[in-house]
Amino acid sequence: MKSRVLRMAVLILFCCALAACARQGEIRTVAESQKQIVLIAQSNGEFWSTVKMGAEAAAKEFDVKLTFDAPADETDTKTQIELVNKYLAYGADGLVLAANDYKKLSPSVAKADRLGVPVVAIESDIDTGKVRSFVGTDNYQAGRQAAGKMKELVGKRGRFLILGSAAGTRNVDRREQGIRDEWANDPAMQVVATAQCGLSSASCSRKTQELLTGQERIDGILALSSSAATGAAVQIQKMKLAGQIKLVAFDNSPDELEWLQEGIIQATVIQNPFSMGYLGVKTAVESLDGKSVEKRIDTGAKVIDAQSMFWSDNQKMLFPFVQ
Repeated sequence: MKSRVLRMAVLILFCCALAACARQGEIRTVAESQKQIVLIAQSNGEFWSTVKMGAEAAAKEFDVKLTFDAPADETDTKTQIELVNKYLAYGADGLVLAANDYKKLSPSVAKADRLGVPVVAIESDIDTGKVRSFVGTDNYQAGRQAAGKMKELVGKRGRFLILGSAAGTRNVDRREQGIRDEWANDPAMQVVATAQCGLSSASCSRKTQELLTGQERIDGILALSSSAATGAAVQIQKMKLAGQIKLVAFDNSPDELEWLQEGIIQATVIQNPFSMGYLGVKTAVESLDGKSVEKRIDTGAKVIDAQSMFWSDNQKMLFPFVQ
């Protein structure tokens, strides 16, 4: 009797262990079947934190595993290429990429395509036909929007500076081209100088001082990046030129929004980084599922000033994390 009870107990324990293993195997199978999407951003700055929030929302909605990674700064293309290669080796199913360089990331995208890994470009375009879709701002049209706002601010006449971040940066180049084309047939709107000031607000402040002291009269500055806008704002305040020199910026860093409220910046062109992250992941998942995706998805840009920044629709773009 004791022997029979012992055998029965062993059998029950064995069955329980077998069932537990089966359950573990089932859980492991579900986890392994979950698609792996990797988002490689340009850096870990505030803009990219909002992109990440959008991507996380999409990952939760479409039940995929999201990995977010980025180099330390937006000039580090080498590290970005290494990150792409690393995640391809790890077996990523899809890649969402905000390239730091228009041309240098092209071979990495081609490699992903050969491996059957769809690549969706966000925020910055890539010089290759192997990208499944581009999700981001039409920077050429955003430049035209900035030019239109500046014309309104100065009464349709003036002398202007264009301040960019780094030579050869495609988004900045497209914005500048949009400005120039908007004013191409309007000799009253004159661009007297264009300069690149780097990625720090300090270097952009110095460049602004240099440009302003070297010109007889400047009516406005179009700052094509967040660092350019912040640097120009600092210098305009130091030189007590607030209001005399109109400043139209791009993006909506906390510093820019503060300068906007104080009247140093008159307007800024804001993008929609949350939508870039969300639609980037969504489009990658759709591509993995074999669905047809749009080649270009415009996430839009809006010009805001100190009054319109508090409008409900603009607040949703500025602060998506509190909605």
